[in-house]
Amino acid sequence: MVARNKEQEKEVLDWIFAILGEPVPKGDYEDILKNGVVLCKLANKMVAGSVKKIQERGTNFQLMENVQRFQAFLKKYGVPEEEIFQTADLFERRNIAQVTLCLYALARLTQKHPEFTGPGLGPKMADKNERTFTDEQLRAHEGELNLQMGFNKGASQSGHGADWLETCKLSDPDLRKCSTRSVQGLFDQLGKGIEGLVGLETIDPMKIERIRILQGEGPVSVNASLTKVKVTGFSKTKVLENYVNKDYSWYTQVKLPKMRLEGNYHMMGRILVIPLNGRGKCWFEPSNMDIKFFTKTKLYTKHGQTFYNVTNCKVQFTMEGLKLRMDNLFEGVKVLEESTNDYLNQNWRPVSEALKPIISKTIEDILLDMMQKIFHQIPGNFFVSDLPTPEQLTAN
Repeated sequence: MVARNKEQEKEVLDWIFAILGEPVPKGDYEDILKNGVVLCKLANKMVAGSVKKIQERGTNFQLMENVQRFQAFLKKYGVPEEEIFQTADLFERRNIAQVTLCLYALARLTQKHPEFTGPGLGPKMADKNERTFTDEQLRAHEGELNLQMGFNKGASQSGHGADWLETCKLSDPDLRKCSTRSVQGLFDQLGKGIEGLVGLETIDPMKIERIRILQGEGPVSVNASLTKVKVTGFSKTKVLENYVNKDYSWYTQVKLPKMRLEGNYHMMGRILVIPLNGRGKCWFEPSNMDIKFFTKTKLYTKHGQTFYNVTNCKVQFTMEGLKLRMDNLFEGVKVLEESTNDYLNQNWRPVSEALKPIISKTIEDILLDMMQKIFHQIPGNFFVSDLPTPEQLTAN
């Protein structure tokens, strides 16, 4: 992950509010942009009517819609999808540096929009294919090259990847079997660690700084967050099936014998009939999970190779057991804390069903983050050799 640059963040705010014709408000960079109101106003200043509705106040869900409307504007304006930040990058502060890079990309693109007469930001776009890179980008690129050199050094007979990665072909009648073996090899190696893979040294344990949980309907009403999260168990993943669709999306089915998620929680709400209020340490242990995930991707080119841009991941799952523990419920009233934990564990089936949307969203976030880190660094043709080449993608 690229480090934040306070000078660039100041330049972005100066640029935005110069366009809006307003003074830059006091406050932290991410707080000024978080609810998407400023970004939507920027979109409407750049192209009138781009965002029909701006939610000035409301629930977190409603405010997140502002960010999503701005992302839709970015795509329509022409910002490449791989440069557009994820909603969680801003709203949950997961990757503020990516937000800044995205806004710089938007500012550069205004040079190709003669109707835009506002101020500029960053370097002028070159007509030729000349590119300048920051020190951070050069280091990231060097890391990718080292990663790819490591792959090529241990290349398999198919000519791509490393000896643990089986490269498949879309034209192969046995593509489904091949891709299943390939994804299994990837999970196995990720458990040991892939040298040069930045930001994901191993998937077991996997560390996540923060997970935000919001749900306000049905048997669960929860406003909660998990921090300093450690996830274990993914190295034991058994891939049952994987196949690649014609639009380069994937369907994957895996068996996960046990996953353990532990960290610090802060929760207000209710599960079934039980009110929950507290903060402290917690852990959750679903067992024998059968997980189906549907992954959306788009192809893009970088450094003369074809890469997958993983844009979305949806999950369906079943489980055969669930254990959990939340300390310091009800401000440390031990009798209530123990009885509540006992009740939740004894009634794990209805509890797991009630928590299903939350568990699904958590798994989706984990998988999406993991896959974006992997496929942003490892070229797609290492997995599927007959993906369109950069020249073919450009021609289309």
